[in-house]
Amino acid sequence: MSELSRSESIWRTLPLIGYIVSEWQLWYAERAAPCYGLAPMPKDASDLPPYPIDMWPVLSLPFGFLDEAGVPYTCATTSFPAGYHPTDIAQYALAHWNAYLSTGDEKHRQSFMIQADWLVAHESRMHDDAGGWPFTFPYHKYYVRVPWLSALTQGNGISVLVRAYRLTGKEVFLQVARRAVRTFELDIRDGGVSTPIGDDGVFFEEYAAYPTAHVLNGYIFSLFGLYDYVALTGDAQIATLIQRSLVAMHTIINEYDMGYWSRYDLLYRHPASLFYHDQHAVLLTVLSRYSDCKHCVALAARWAGYQHGHWRRLRYFIASRIARYYRGLRRKGIRGAFFRILRAEEQIASESVNHFTELGSRNRKVSR
Repeated sequence: MSELSRSESIWRTLPLIGYIVSEWQLWYAERAAPCYGLAPMPKDASDLPPYPIDMWPVLSLPFGFLDEAGVPYTCATTSFPAGYHPTDIAQYALAHWNAYLSTGDEKHRQSFMIQADWLVAHESRMHDDAGGWPFTFPYHKYYVRVPWLSALTQGNGISVLVRAYRLTGKEVFLQVARRAVRTFELDIRDGGVSTPIGDDGVFFEEYAAYPTAHVLNGYIFSLFGLYDYVALTGDAQIATLIQRSLVAMHTIINEYDMGYWSRYDLLYRHPASLFYHDQHAVLLTVLSRYSDCKHCVALAARWAGYQHGHWRRLRYFIASRIARYYRGLRRKGIRGAFFRILRAEEQIASESVNHFTELGSRNRKVSR
């Protein structure tokens, strides 16, 4: 046995110490993983606009592999089964779109169109002239029942189809996009992705179910799809819907601010991961450009600053680990064996370290 293997074996015989070591390894791996940034925006991009979020890490397929047709197939995780996940496919398309605009490489254009055609071919038609890409597996954490919709997926899909229409002029892309937009006009109980807030506000749910979670990143991503649609069509009704939603968002946005970090959602109110916290600041920066909202600018700057304070980052580390350990207790039951829980959480942390390490390695190759 090597010296390293012997050392790891010793740590794993002491669950509490092994758990702490694994958590610190996960912390450093999370910090090394690539995040999304702001895409370069040319002065005149009215015909072929870049997607405002640069999702280049997706090009390395960290979630799975390409099938023979060139469509991403997502591997199974602890939360989701393997399969063709429309969110991954749409985001893969948007990453290729930006790569095509910046390089002019035809292979990026071809890959983008493959994904756009897949979204058209796999649209599910619903009542009230609505359509989209429902998920066919349960996710009990957010109380969704099959089939269920995601505003994030709907918004990403719309962003892809609007660009495919601009590129090709094919009416089918616009038709499918319009039916996907329709789900934002419908309440969750009516088969849509919207939930009311206040007297006239609406919020778009990444997990379209009650009780609502108000996942922040999914909501903002979905708005980008609506903005893309309005920019193309000039639809006044959807423009009004966006404004109603922005009013609703501003009534609850401060609930996401923990004073040292941001929350992922308002159902569990746990700290966002490093990846999602960084994404929140980027998404709010983009949203401020669309909406000309000064509050979003200030909030994005404040949340970005949280990552540079050692005390705030330490508080995040402690709070996020307590939250995950609490979830472990709930899964096992309060009377479950203490060391078995630690070992289970240690295994999760170890798998996450391997994932982040592999993701960072893949994306360093892509960036080169």
